[in-house]
Amino acid sequence: IFEIVTKEGFSAPPMRIPVGNVSFAQIGASVGSRTNPFYKVQMQHNGLDIIASSGEAVYAVADGVVSDIKRSRKGLGNVVTLTHKDGYMTRYAHLADIQVAKGRSIKAGALVGYVGTSGHSYVPHLHYEVCRDTVVLDPVSHFYADIEPQEYVNMLIMSSATKQSLD
Repeated sequence: IFEIVTKEGFSAPPMRIPVGNVSFAQIGASVGSRTNPFYKVQMQHNGLDIIASSGEAVYAVADGVVSDIKRSRKGLGNVVTLTHKDGYMTRYAHLADIQVAKGRSIKAGALVGYVGTSGHSYVPHLHYEVCRDTVVLDPVSHFYADIEPQEYVNMLIMSSATKQSLD
């Protein structure tokens, strides 16, 4: 929605939503201590759950390099990790299918994979993480350049109020 204007040498953080046409009602638990749906105990949750249909496309939020790919039936399931400029890293988990190769450079908006329920996932959703220099950040805080202000506020409320993760 908003154009990001940058000066030479400045590298903007990843500030987009990785799944198209997301409303605040699709935002689940974000970073923090959340109830695990399988074990019913509080566990650290290092990402944001974005509820979406199985097979929905997942896109890179910024230019980067595919630094890791994992295919698994456990934990976060099928995962793609992208490394971006200035120490940023984004992770896309519970994917049904992966559409990128390790070591490849990709542009913002490139297809990464598809939403699924791989690994230890309660329902179809994308578990999305943002880190900078290994520090876990709240992904919702990086959506403000991609949505209207009121929708952003609603997403902040939903992500902090949801006390149970989907993984």
